[in-house]
Amino acid sequence: MISYKKLLEILKKVEEPDFTFVENGFPPVFENADGIKVKDVEGNEYLDFSSFFGVSFTGHSQVFIKEEAKKGFFHGPGDLIPSKEKILLMEKISNITGDDFKGILLQNGSDAIEACLRSAYLYKKNKTVIAFKGAYHGTALTALSVTYSSKFREKFSDLLPFKAEFFDYSLDSLEKIDSFLSGNQASAIIVEPIQGRAGIKIPPEGFLKILERISKEKDIPLVFDEVFTGFGKTGEYFAKDYFKIKPDLIAFGKGLTGAFPLSGCFGKKEIMDLWGESRGEATYTFTFSGNPFFSRVALRNIKKMEDLNFKKKVREIERFLSIKLERLKSVFPSKIKEVRGLGTMWGIELLPPVDSFQVFKRLLLKEKVITLPSGERGETLEILPPLIVKEKDLETLIKSLERTFETF
Repeated sequence: MISYKKLLEILKKVEEPDFTFVENGFPPVFENADGIKVKDVEGNEYLDFSSFFGVSFTGHSQVFIKEEAKKGFFHGPGDLIPSKEKILLMEKISNITGDDFKGILLQNGSDAIEACLRSAYLYKKNKTVIAFKGAYHGTALTALSVTYSSKFREKFSDLLPFKAEFFDYSLDSLEKIDSFLSGNQASAIIVEPIQGRAGIKIPPEGFLKILERISKEKDIPLVFDEVFTGFGKTGEYFAKDYFKIKPDLIAFGKGLTGAFPLSGCFGKKEIMDLWGESRGEATYTFTFSGNPFFSRVALRNIKKMEDLNFKKKVREIERFLSIKLERLKSVFPSKIKEVRGLGTMWGIELLPPVDSFQVFKRLLLKEKVITLPSGERGETLEILPPLIVKEKDLETLIKSLERTFETF
């Protein structure tokens, strides 16, 4: 058996240095996971309150994945000969999104964003995109065009295919956007209905509604990036339904399968039909787009959400965390600036000199609790428990947070 120390030595040798932060005793190396529990190669057990970036929203190693695996695997040429599972999944997604949306299945969030922006470009034939400060839409080049943080953009700014005009994620920016679009064309307005990587930023009341109105008045497609928020985390399938907004295009991924890379872009028929009829080969496709096994798992994952009565469960988690985290803030006013959240997505904004990476590390190594560092300056600790979390697990989280903040 390869030791933990040896595994990190191998990682340092074979991985490009910008990818994983490694120092003495950090990070642990995970070996398996089941439900809300994760084990590392040294036998330590952790409780996961991150859903691993929101992917494993129904829990790790679900029984339905094992059941589907027993039925066998095959791949299939997705854009030439479709599988039954792909067709049924696309029908299910179209029914969930509503408004007769149609789309394309892809592999990850960046792919989905690219498909949305390409679709909007076909409609408007313009390379300018309205985006927002704090936005994270992915790190592939098209997605990077509309991702705000300079730490992601600076090395590759000369390569970006779209020109983003970044505005504040606030009500004050809406008049400026309206004014800009009165004198300039754009292909899309892209927005996260809740900014995830920026530190769980909830939009001000009325912000998305006014943005929708501007989009309709200017005939600029409104793109909702629901890679993070999609598939249940607001207590609705999509945040668009929670906020009662009708975007023109939706990007989704992460929570779709619960374990495997599958994403998509769905949108209005009049936009998606601009791709034209197939002549035997798709103009935007990937080897694993609509993979039959991934599609089967996605269908089972959606059913699992429904079986768990996700709308009710999300509201229960939201009530618990809103009360307990606000109480935590009152206990540590010199360390916690703000608590904000919606559904299962919560952020604890910290006051300097405390930063979220150090809190994340201490929770991980000392408390065996998994959260996520977040925020544009590393100022927010992110919490996103899976649907299967029990109240006793959430109580454990709160006690771990209390002990951890006492040490800073």
